Amino acid sequence: MKKIGIILKLVLIIGLVVAIPFVIISPFWLEHTRSVIYSMFIIYPNSLLMIGITIQFIKLFQSLEKNNPFNYENVKTLKKASIISLAMSILWVIDLLLMIFMIGNTYINYIIVLVFLAVLFLGVAIALYILSELFRQATDYKEENDLTI
Repeated sequence: MKKIGIILKLVLIIGLVVAIPFVIISPFWLEHTRSVIYSMFIIYPNSLLMIGITIQFIKLFQSLEKNNPFNYENVKTLKKASIISLAMSILWVIDLLLMIFMIGNTYINYIIVLVFLAVLFLGVAIALYILSELFRQATDYKEENDLTI
């Protein structure tokens, strides 16, 4: 289990190291057409939010390395990741609405991808919130059990 945790933590850190320069450089790579400029206002903040989720997961892996997964800090970390994921979903919906109504882009593949991303991050937000509540209850039981012993 520790080896998998270390591997996942390394993958997240490498992803973070690669993502930060990509987020900074990506607006300059994009062709400055009207639709790309609108999308840039959505994609760029979503990239920053994804870095935030990655940082939250790194915090979770650090607590797993310490063999202390059931604590209130992990509950807060999961709730933060859930809120960040919900914000990402909202931004993808805004991008979808901008593409359809303001830009008039009806390219079906682009619309399908945006709907998929909005639903995906909404599902992730719900799953992380449920997981945070499970961790909160488990932490409550652990604290109660520690007090009785």
